[in-house]
Amino acid sequence: MKIIFDGREVEIPERKIRVKELLKKLGADELYFLVVDLERGKLLTNDRVVKEGDRIEIRSTLSWG
Repeated sequence: MKIIFDGREVEIPERKIRVKELLKKLGADELYFLVVDLERGKLLTNDRVVKEGDRIEIRSTLSWG
């Protein structure tokens, strides 16, 4: 599965995974990252399952500016 994580494309071996597990696998604290379904323009909750073919972006909620 390919996702966009903090501005770069990342590939993970799973074909489907819960958002909470995906964030944990990437080492991203769920308090500081949002998961966006790019097709629908909606935020995904931690219990949602994403699967191969979904267009997902994980964005940081922190600004380093």
